Amino acid sequence: MRASGHDVEFSVHPQSLRFGDRLYQRLIDLIDRGEFAADDRLPPESELALRFGVSRPVVREALARLREAGVIVSRKGSGSFVRRRAGEVPSGASAFAPVNSLAQVRKCFEFRLSVEGEAAFLAAASRTSASLEGVHQALGKLEATIANLAVGTDADYEFHVAVARASGNEFFETMMHSMRIPIEFSISLARSLSLTRPVEYLRVIYAEHVAVAEAIDAGDCERARSAMRQHIANICARVFEGPDKEG
Repeated sequence: MRASGHDVEFSVHPQSLRFGDRLYQRLIDLIDRGEFAADDRLPPESELALRFGVSRPVVREALARLREAGVIVSRKGSGSFVRRRAGEVPSGASAFAPVNSLAQVRKCFEFRLSVEGEAAFLAAASRTSASLEGVHQALGKLEATIANLAVGTDADYEFHVAVARASGNEFFETMMHSMRIPIEFSISLARSLSLTRPVEYLRVIYAEHVAVAEAIDAGDCERARSAMRQHIANICARVFEGPDKEG
């Protein structure tokens, strides 16, 4: 990776992110600061939409992601309640707090470069029909984001989790879940920057995922590792050096 720079503090909800991503991060910020404490009931969707100037579908998207991250829980007929701050360790698991500097974003990429490369290597060695199906389902969702010109953070994250799951070693998948917040943020940032480019550029990013999947399909461990490492290095370069820069 060629990322470089100073340890500069940086906003966790830049304007380049879509509304759902920005609201998701804004709510995490408020929960982490204690404005919404553990066991507090969040305001209704209509009130959140009015407060943050977004539509109710955007609110629902952000709340869904908070539920998936284990930060809130929905109770039928009662609304959504805070379970924990994003940086707190959930019961029976570990979790990483949101990144708050460019240095941490870079460290996240460096960590993923090593770990996910090995997960792809093992996925190619241990692939099964079920694990391959999971990888290709996630790949199909990624392809759909191109037609919709969507950021595609969830689909991208799902692909990387599917590769970790295909490794046959549950520790890789657990790591992906525990690092979901910083990983999703880095993915969202890179993909949002890519949306400033022509649609053909999104296909270049998609092709990197295809290269990983094809290597796993073929059982080519070294090629799978190399493709995954190159993909993550390229993501980092796009964030730190611009969409036209790749490793």
